[in-house]
Amino acid sequence: MPSLGLGNIKSYFLLSIFAEQHIVPLLVLAETTVYGKVGGEVDLRPDARSVTNTIKSVLWKAGPDIAMEWEGMEIVSHRHFKGRCYLNTSTGVMTITQLTPNDSGVYTPEINDVLSTPINLIIISAVPVPTVLTSCDEEMTRCTLTCDGQTTEAEEVTYRWKSDDTIVMDAIKKEYVIVKVLLTRCDTCDLENVVSSESSQPISNPFNTGDSPHVFNGLTYEHQLKSHLLFTAPEEPLKVSTGLTVFISLLAAVLLLGIFHRLKAGEDSGHFQC
Repeated sequence: MPSLGLGNIKSYFLLSIFAEQHIVPLLVLAETTVYGKVGGEVDLRPDARSVTNTIKSVLWKAGPDIAMEWEGMEIVSHRHFKGRCYLNTSTGVMTITQLTPNDSGVYTPEINDVLSTPINLIIISAVPVPTVLTSCDEEMTRCTLTCDGQTTEAEEVTYRWKSDDTIVMDAIKKEYVIVKVLLTRCDTCDLENVVSSESSQPISNPFNTGDSPHVFNGLTYEHQLKSHLLFTAPEEPLKVSTGLTVFISLLAAVLLLGIFHRLKAGEDSGHFQC
């Protein structure tokens, strides 16, 4: 343990006075929180305000115990930190690898014998790749999609749903209810926490059948029907107008033929009388 200079003795004396005046909780609130992923690694960085001069000594504590220390010569790791921790003597950053939940705790750095801001390290598991479970009512008018995955050691997790690769803004829970009028092609669940994120495989909309029309995200059945009618409407007037034109043409031809015959008969009759 480094010896205390006069300045540090004064600091500890002031801290003792603060403790008697119940100001210690303010020091706890000054902690910073850092998250790490099980099996991954994390960098613990001293507060930049505590590194004002060339670093000559570094000491990191995990709780009350020393984790790593350096005083200008050899870097020493203690206990379960041996072989999986690294210290940057230029910045004071301590890197912990092969993280486990047991590494969670409060780490306090001392740079050049000056205490720095404590760091609360929280180790959590990565989220799993979720799967989407489907449950529908008997009438097949309403289905509940459930984003399923073991998240016990990965909390807190965030859910996000996508329909045809478009984020559903109000769907942020584990369950997502769809109804028959929302005929999207497929739905996907995204699961994430502060250290990881994963997406499920797309699941086909249970309301879609082989004879369902091609639809797009957010297009309701009524809109599909209107679009279909607008698309096919010109065909019917075309058929009616074509038939009417043919009928009128034939009628005109018959009338003209009749008139021609009557005129011809009149000419023949006049010629006979002459």
